Amino acid sequence: MDKNEALARIENKIENFMDLAIFNQSYIRQNVIYRSSSPIPYQSPELLEEFKDLGINSIIDLRSAVEIGHSSYEDEFLNNFNYYWVHIDISMPHEVLEKEGKDDLSFYKQFCWYTLFYNKAQIRRIFNILSKQENYATILHCHAGRDRTGVISSLILLLLNAPEPNIIQDYLATDEFTQGEDIEYIVSEIEKIGGIMDYLVSCGLLKETLEGMIEQLRP
Repeated sequence: MDKNEALARIENKIENFMDLAIFNQSYIRQNVIYRSSSPIPYQSPELLEEFKDLGINSIIDLRSAVEIGHSSYEDEFLNNFNYYWVHIDISMPHEVLEKEGKDDLSFYKQFCWYTLFYNKAQIRRIFNILSKQENYATILHCHAGRDRTGVISSLILLLLNAPEPNIIQDYLATDEFTQGEDIEYIVSEIEKIGGIMDYLVSCGLLKETLEGMIEQLRP
């Protein structure tokens, strides 16, 4: 089975499964990073074969321990991949939002802000994973494949210099309730601190690591 056939089959099974290059082929190579909702309900020998046909080596799981407790990978399936659990905290305590002056933002802007600035260690780990060639191709997923996955996907695309309208298009493709203004907010917050490279360095990433990642991922 070729990659296109495998991808079509998976897209028909798993919600929000798509190549991160679908709207950004000039900025990221195809078949290197896939974004998705949780594949767990669809585990089967057939899905395993389709993942292998796509060349998938790694899975980055952004869900919480509670979510994993409710829905986990089977060892027979997971043992075929490098598995990385990177819990993106989305608790958004009101006292934190109030202290930081973000309590008057809309819910999704609060979500975006909290994900960016209270998950820096997690973002550092994700980008360090993505900097290693042996981890490609990679699936990045949370539960629905929209919010947590959407923020991380937007950061990857920003690093690769994808235009804001393209990143918005990628985000809007995941759900009828997504809004382009959420990505606009992410971009504006990152620009306030000097742009995506400065933001990722503030997460503890080395500039050389990020430059190497760009070189690996750009077409």
